[in-house]
Amino acid sequence: MGYRASRYYIVLVLLLLLLAGINAVLAQQIQLPVYIPAVNVSITALSANGMPLTKYAIVGITCAQYNVSNIGQISAVIPIPSTGSITCKAYAYSFGVYSSKTIVLTTNESGESIPVTLVIPVSGYYVPGIGFVPVGTLVAIAVVIIIIIILITIALIEYSNWRRKRLARLIKPPE
Repeated sequence: MGYRASRYYIVLVLLLLLLAGINAVLAQQIQLPVYIPAVNVSITALSANGMPLTKYAIVGITCAQYNVSNIGQISAVIPIPSTGSITCKAYAYSFGVYSSKTIVLTTNESGESIPVTLVIPVSGYYVPGIGFVPVGTLVAIAVVIIIIIILITIALIEYSNWRRKRLARLIKPPE
């Protein structure tokens, strides 16, 4: 029985040494870096008067099977095929208005950063505490304020007439 157990131990030790040798061979393999040509594209949306629409625009880029979108600004690394070029479409949407631009990325631009600015024809102003307010919204607010002032004025005139008639009845009772 001692002979059989020692034979199993020898076989087990040989298997462990074999596995350790295989691991040592695998660990010594050299890993080669793989270079994939790519371009970093950053897209920014601006209003008609040049104000960045950081929280008010949906910005995106579509290239072949690659599609990324975000709010305000986007930076995406686009892989370029080694055969030449890839055509991408950058787009931005804000306050019901759409803007887009077609970009052709080539292997010559590999490793570079390309800024793309999309101007959305929406004009407005920055109101502190509120943010970007389009001109259409400002006009609507002004119209509502004017209507409220007119209604208050009419209500005050009617109240004045009612009050005058009531005082006149108290002074001179109807006959």
